[in-house]
Amino acid sequence: MARLSKTWKAETEDTALAAELHTALEVSHRQAKGLVDSGCVKVNGTEAHSYGLRLKVGDVLEVGFDPARTYQALPKPRKALDESGFRVLQEDTHLVFVDKPAGLLTVPAEKGNENNLAEALTDHYRRRGFKRFQLFIVHRLDRFTSGVLVFAKTPEALHGLKTLFGAHRLQRVYKAILVGEIPENAGTLLGHLVERKDMKMAVVQPRKDDKSSKSAVTHYRVLERLPGHTVVEVKLETGRRNQIRVQFADRGFPLLGDQVYGQKSELLDRQALHAEVLGFRHPVTDEQVTVMSPLPKDMEAALKALRTFRRVERAEAGIQGEEGIYKPKITNARKFDRVQRAQRFTGEKTEEGRSERPERPERGARPAGARPAGGRPTGGRPQATPGARPGSRPAPRTAAAPKGRPKPTTRSAKGPGVRSKRPKS
Repeated sequence: MARLSKTWKAETEDTALAAELHTALEVSHRQAKGLVDSGCVKVNGTEAHSYGLRLKVGDVLEVGFDPARTYQALPKPRKALDESGFRVLQEDTHLVFVDKPAGLLTVPAEKGNENNLAEALTDHYRRRGFKRFQLFIVHRLDRFTSGVLVFAKTPEALHGLKTLFGAHRLQRVYKAILVGEIPENAGTLLGHLVERKDMKMAVVQPRKDDKSSKSAVTHYRVLERLPGHTVVEVKLETGRRNQIRVQFADRGFPLLGDQVYGQKSELLDRQALHAEVLGFRHPVTDEQVTVMSPLPKDMEAALKALRTFRRVERAEAGIQGEEGIYKPKITNARKFDRVQRAQRFTGEKTEEGRSERPERPERGARPAGARPAGGRPTGGRPQATPGARPGSRPAPRTAAAPKGRPKPTTRSAKGPGVRSKRPKS
């Protein structure tokens, strides 16, 4: 049967929405609530989500439904899941990007029944009317790390994301606050991580017969220098568990508030680590997707307090203006290095698996304008020598002698009209 649409105005003051649907459509109270949960009901042009919404006289109700279908109310979510505080940043048919708050597990724990993001997100879709919703987990963030996460909604997206994460062909940018003033403005942390018996990760020296350790590569650059602390931007090349926290702690600069690899802090009650950017080629549509997550309030408050300390120190020292304030500078060499590292993310792959680059001329081939031996240039005008007067002829070119051979003292040719020059005695 075709979908019907019915519109009318409320005639009774302060009537609950479910009761009005029960009376006007002659359906059961359960089916009336099911219509609301399925998004079939609009009040004054806005989709309604509450059964107990109190109507006023003259409110316009619009319901689009299938009379042959039975609409059932969705079960009530657990209070803990409803208060998890996550936020959907971006979604399509295949992917959903979520802003995970600090303190929330990404996936269910093996023991216990704690609140987690995967179950909260699944319940979120069930409340929107998705009866058989499937969510596929691709990666995770530490419990007390905030930021952007991606989940797959289809098997095709799951397979593509696993390939991207396995090949490290994605962009992951984090912002972190370190305890201590790291000396260099940018660098790379290299090492091998292994899980110890106490479930903590540690940096170890790799051995030939050791297969338990895995390599970890972390790039960073300094964004801001504060009293006793450093704000850095971190880019992951590999994605090991606790990678950023362990490598910086091993270097002697643990994350602010990290109670596992560092120490407690009055400024922040969790590690100051936030996943700010996640970008990659869409595994199904092959379009570039980049999603950003704003810095949470607790990290903003910690930065505000540290900046206040800096202003007090500068005032006590009598420093005015911007003197002594660190501003990161990206040199040309640094830009070139970043472009080289980014080629594996943006470069298209050829059949042989190599990035496409401009073809080099074959050995022996001469570019246009080059002078062949004994002839004229094949094309183009000869360029003037820098510093030469306008209208003057360019200086003749001399061919350099090949390395490893003595320079000839005589030049002869087997042809008429060509004389041989003898060396002077």
